[in-house]
Amino acid sequence: MSVTGAGSGPAPEEERRRSFDRVARGYAAARPGYPPALVDAIAARVAPPAAVLEIGPGPATLTVDLARRGYRVLAVELGRNLARVARERLAPSPGQQVVVADFHRWTPRPESVDLVVSGTAFHRIDPGIGLPKARHALRPGGWLALAWNHPARGRGVAARFWDASDAVYLEVAPELVRPASTSGPLAGARRRYAADWRTLIRASGLFHRARRQTWRWRQELDASAYLALLDTYSDHASLPASRRRALYAGLRRLIDEEFGGRVVRAYASVLYLAQASSEGAG
Repeated sequence: MSVTGAGSGPAPEEERRRSFDRVARGYAAARPGYPPALVDAIAARVAPPAAVLEIGPGPATLTVDLARRGYRVLAVELGRNLARVARERLAPSPGQQVVVADFHRWTPRPESVDLVVSGTAFHRIDPGIGLPKARHALRPGGWLALAWNHPARGRGVAARFWDASDAVYLEVAPELVRPASTSGPLAGARRRYAADWRTLIRASGLFHRARRQTWRWRQELDASAYLALLDTYSDHASLPASRRRALYAGLRRLIDEEFGGRVVRAYASVLYLAQASSEGAG
């Protein structure tokens, strides 16, 4: 079962980057957060109340956890609706700032933060732009923290639903379950989403001590919550309305009739940590 199928339109990657803004509140309600242990691992490298630059906070899913721990976050978000939701969710934590800007075109102040973070967003950034900008923003000895929540097949009931749902996808939306193409206008983001970021980080020459940690966990959802989650994925949202309705109807029947009205979804939360090198701040 895939959640990273192809989109459509004259500028597919740009459209997908912006598509999340149209479902800002649904994204905030449906997308899961990150394991506390992941935030602990970041804090073990850079303790609060450090200054943080966050790239692509969305509706502040990771930002809220950082703010509650006492970090001072400047977040750069492409979508105006997502930024509005992020500010609302951060209101109980004064001192946090959300800027509406395209990080590709936005310039951070040099050596202004101790930590640069991004949660399930950095694959949308060209690493040839994003990694140098992150290094430019970091003070000497600062840290880069890139996190992703990856849906996974898992085991047991999670694996059974993952496999069973493939039949529904193959009937209604086969492009969402077939292996994604490695060529075309979306290929770069696809490869980066699945990449081992240690390789990209080390190849930049801007960071050292690149490490990866993974946490595996599961989430239980009823049918409505599961379909609301799918609506936050750009490949599902970009389906023609009639096909999306047919897909969701088929998945709802599967969940209700074969899984007792609830599904278990497995995740692998992955964190990459790397320390800024003494050269190459730019």
